[in-house]
Amino acid sequence: MDWKQFYRARLAENLDPNGDIVPPWARFPHYERYTIGWRMGSGEDWLSYWHVFLEELDPTSDVRLAYLKRHPAAPVNWAERVYDVLHPSRERNDEEEDWVAVQRRADLLQLGLIASDAAYPIWRSQQAGVCWPWEFSDDPETPEGIARHWRRDLWFWSRPVVELRGSAMWTMPEVPASWQACAEPLATGQVPDLDPSRGLLSLAQMFAAGSVVPPWQLGLDPTDFADSFEMDMGFVDAFRLWGMSAFDDREHLQHYLDATKLPQNWEDWIAEQFHVD
Repeated sequence: MDWKQFYRARLAENLDPNGDIVPPWARFPHYERYTIGWRMGSGEDWLSYWHVFLEELDPTSDVRLAYLKRHPAAPVNWAERVYDVLHPSRERNDEEEDWVAVQRRADLLQLGLIASDAAYPIWRSQQAGVCWPWEFSDDPETPEGIARHWRRDLWFWSRPVVELRGSAMWTMPEVPASWQACAEPLATGQVPDLDPSRGLLSLAQMFAAGSVVPPWQLGLDPTDFADSFEMDMGFVDAFRLWGMSAFDDREHLQHYLDATKLPQNWEDWIAEQFHVD
């Protein structure tokens, strides 16, 4: 049995009430577009189910469009794949002019099939209650570990924190000992005594507070970047790690940069480190 036969045999048990395989961006919104999660485990399995489902789906554009419309708009960086769903017989051309891809993206935006910052509302709609970050993993990790390995989940979790904290229904959770460095930020929305040399802890504290402060607002410089992926990375490196998974499109990133008043001396660094469509 080849891989297609394997997934086709199990396709029916994974169909939604409409008889669809939910598109991958709607099934796993906490996976960024190019994460290794699509090449192993449940993400790889889902892409395989989706592949065999699309092979059997009527190729006419009306049917394909109706399928996509039944599901949430995709992040902008899924645009080429969404276009392939609509036009399954098109031939890829690696030498296409850039304006062709830009026009396709504009068409998909107009159709409502892709959208800026699309993954977060999908993730939010899937949440039942509050899952605190120390509960993300069956094997509890430190704030540094969660910020390193679950940063997109932690970023999504942080965004409604401000709303929760401002609600009359807000109840401060019991914070385990290993997360005490994040207790005050979670309670007050402020990070006291931030230590930029402890980049991942600083990032986790900012998530708990509900806002990621950029390094230029902390008096840091692009020369503080060490291009490190180690657990002891400084804050500029942790900020780069966050940015790699936080922004799925240029519009969303630009909104953040405008709001935080990106200074000129950081522009080249952002362009080099934050690769967004």
